Amino acid sequence: MSMDDDDEDDANFKAGTEISTSKAIYTVVRLLGEGGFGAVYLVKSNKGLQCAMKVEKKMEKRKHSKLKMEIAILKLITEGKHFTKILDRGKKETDGGFFFLVMELVGKSLGDLKSERADKVFSFGTGLGVSMQCLEAVEELHKHGFIHRDLKPANYACGLDDKKHLIYILDFGIARKYINAKKELKTPRETVGFKGTVRFASLACHYNTEMAPKDDCESWFYLLLDLIIVGGLPWRKLNEKDDVRKCKEECRKDRKSTFFLGIKHSNELSKILDYIDSIAYQDRVDYKFIYRHLSEACTAAGLDIDAPYDWENSKDKDTSKESTRSK
Repeated sequence: MSMDDDDEDDANFKAGTEISTSKAIYTVVRLLGEGGFGAVYLVKSNKGLQCAMKVEKKMEKRKHSKLKMEIAILKLITEGKHFTKILDRGKKETDGGFFFLVMELVGKSLGDLKSERADKVFSFGTGLGVSMQCLEAVEELHKHGFIHRDLKPANYACGLDDKKHLIYILDFGIARKYINAKKELKTPRETVGFKGTVRFASLACHYNTEMAPKDDCESWFYLLLDLIIVGGLPWRKLNEKDDVRKCKEECRKDRKSTFFLGIKHSNELSKILDYIDSIAYQDRVDYKFIYRHLSEACTAAGLDIDAPYDWENSKDKDTSKESTRSK
């Protein structure tokens, strides 16, 4: 459940619709996904290239385009290997007006890849390896002064073809700049509206207090557990925000029977949670500490964190064929 969705954003492009720019003509092949930002389509350029096109309808009631935030971040982080490349962008006044962003096509989301597994989770080695890449992407985002605020398996995807081992971070529609023009931490606002997805939200988000890099790290930790715990997170069946918050708080009191139920070699993961819980809004995150304990958890299990992932070993050659760049 996302708290930032808007069902009126879909531009409803049908297959065969053409959108032209000074660079190319794009023909809609099919809808790939829909979410709070609008919709994502598989398109083919007149140069024969298949791409993903993210479309956001112009909304009178919305002050800020979510797609503009996405474009700003992707333009800024051009060297980050975990970030998709912008191929084209623009806006049209037809069909009520819409913004669009053309990006390189990526593979299935971690959420979809996980759901294809027998137990709906990755193997321990894949879960740790993937989550390390997920955190690398977050660290890069934080270096450029932004927090994501909606980290979850649906907002990461693997690459295609020879990039199946590479994880991409997606969807920056509700990202926020947490530093000011002087590159100092912004003064926290007194109250902040809930942003993101309840299941993966940090406790600060539940408390309606200002979020910082540490909160992305907390959401990332829930994502890590979601990738490896059979049955999912302990609060997965709860719908009310307050119930989810209480469960997150209770789980910290008896971790072995909640957070880490059924997980061997969880001591290193417990140290990571201790560390994330110990840092405050204004603190810098020690990413190396987290990476080290992820690696040590993998080593303790006798696994290689850089080994091929579950979907790379899969006999199903179509595992990473389609992009699901939707929230």
